Amino acid sequence: MHPFQVAPFWRDWLFDQGSLTVRLSQLDARRFRVRVCTQGVGTATSLERRALGISGRAPVWYREVQLLLDDTPVVFARTAAPLSTLKSRAMPLRQLGNRSLGAYLFSRPDLQRSAVRALRCAPNTLGLQWCRHSVFRLFGKPLMVSEAFSSELARCAGETQV
Repeated sequence: MHPFQVAPFWRDWLFDQGSLTVRLSQLDARRFRVRVCTQGVGTATSLERRALGISGRAPVWYREVQLLLDDTPVVFARTAAPLSTLKSRAMPLRQLGNRSLGAYLFSRPDLQRSAVRALRCAPNTLGLQWCRHSVFRLFGKPLMVSEAFSSELARCAGETQV
């Protein structure tokens, strides 16, 4: 998707290379928090398998969270990492709890990130408008982060032109 096909508000959020945690906290840190929905070891999605270069049978560690402003989910996020990533110095990922992944990732000096890929969400009951994903390399090991943005983000950010 070309950035010019996206409304300026969404383009700004989707293609920002910085920490989404910092960005949401800048709206008002007291309003931001992370809610863990589920995490564990399971099967990667087909997109995750392709992006991470793993076979269909290789298990991944995953974490699904909601990023909230004023207790309203504004971003739904999923992290997936091959188990070999968690056997490296990236093992603290398993102990994040309700802390943000972004705070952990963006504090690492060796962090690398692939280009962000974005697309429009199919109609859904959660009000999800756009999603993006990218692969990070932490200590040379891959993990994929996918984030789906709710229309509630625009409301919480005070945006009226979306």
